[in-house]
Parts: sequence; C-alpha cells; structure tokens
Amino acid sequence: MSQTKRYMELAALTGNRPLDCSYHAAFYLLSQEPELFETARKCVTVDGIEFAKIKRLTKGFDETSQQMIDLAHNLFSWTSKCKVTPFDISRLGYPYMEQACNAIFIASGEVQVQIQAAENGEPEIRLDDSPYRRTQRVHRQINQMWAEKLTGQDETEDMER
Repeated sequence: MSQTKRYMELAALTGNRPLDCSYHAAFYLLSQEPELFETARKCVTVDGIEFAKIKRLTKGFDETSQQMIDLAHNLFSWTSKCKVTPFDISRLGYPYMEQACNAIFIASGEVQVQIQAAENGEPEIRLDDSPYRRTQRVHRQINQMWAEKLTGQDETEDMER
C-alpha cells in the first residue's frame, strides 16, 4: 500500500470530517512507513489520535521511528513534550529530514496536502506550497515598500540639508 493510501485511510478513520493542518501533518508522518501506519491506524478514531497508545505500542521501534512519532505528536498537540531537537532533525538524513520539514510546513498551514490521481490513475500526495509562496511575495513587497520609504526619507533629509 502506498503512503497516499495509508494517509487516506488514517484520514477516513476520523469520519472523513474536515481536518485542520495539525491532523494533516501528523498523518503525513504517521503514513510514511508501513509498520508505523499499522500501529497508528489502531489509535486513530473520530475523537482524535491516541499518541500515548501509539508510543506504548511502538516501544521496540527504531530511534528514527520514535523521533517521527514524537514530531507527529508535537505537531498535532502543540503542548506535548517533544524530545526531538532541531539538531536531531538535522541528523535524520534522507528521506526523514525532508519528511519532518514538510510536516512542519504542513502544520504551519503554509503547505497543504492534496490527493490527486497520478498518470497511472492511482492517488498520490501532492504538497501545495502556494500559500507559502504567497507569504513570500507579501513579505518581499513589504520589504520593498520599507526600502523605498527609507530611501525616500534619506533623499528628503539630503534635500533639507
């Protein structure tokens, strides 16, 4: 089963209700590996994600899987204690570091998970970063306006002297 199908199954366990970016980030991480998914699907209900149960059931999993679970928990429930540091994320390596960073962007609402049909007709995950690119444009425009304003003030001050 592909990550996309695993992701879709986790989302379906919530009753197919609209999910916020915290759910999308957690499901993105929990659907990456088949073994982690198999455990997580036992812990997702219409009421939420039982991370305490996931952590109990995955005690014997490798360190990287444990870190991904901890990240998913923290992105889902912002007040949860997260042992994973930025340094730890930098040492995850490919593909885990990329997945962790993508999940952070998803949780922020700046990247949206979209499911669409691939060329072969199978569903695939597409990460839509257009909200993030829109934020970048607005930020650049504001910086440009400030730069122009400051440049204009410098010229006005020069003329007054």
